[in-house]
Amino acid sequence: MKVQVSSPISNLVPSSVGKPQNVSVSFKDLLQNALEEVNTLQHDTDIAFQQLIDGEIEFHDAMIIAEKANLALQLTMAIRNKLIESYQEIMRMQV
Repeated sequence: MKVQVSSPISNLVPSSVGKPQNVSVSFKDLLQNALEEVNTLQHDTDIAFQQLIDGEIEFHDAMIIAEKANLALQLTMAIRNKLIESYQEIMRMQV
């Protein structure tokens, strides 16, 4: 059985890959955007469960939305813990 690809694989790779970008984003902005995205996912979960109660969406769709939010929150907590651990390690260093 032959599989035909409608477009070559090179078209699937974004043009920006491999090219250096001169975009300067501060750590504060990056962190703030990530936290806002996690907050949005949590809010979407609340909406999804309300829609589930109203019968507007299926159970598995609501669970997928909730699991995405849960994973995002777990990742956020893991990053926070690593940042705190790194800060504490730096504070213990002797100069």
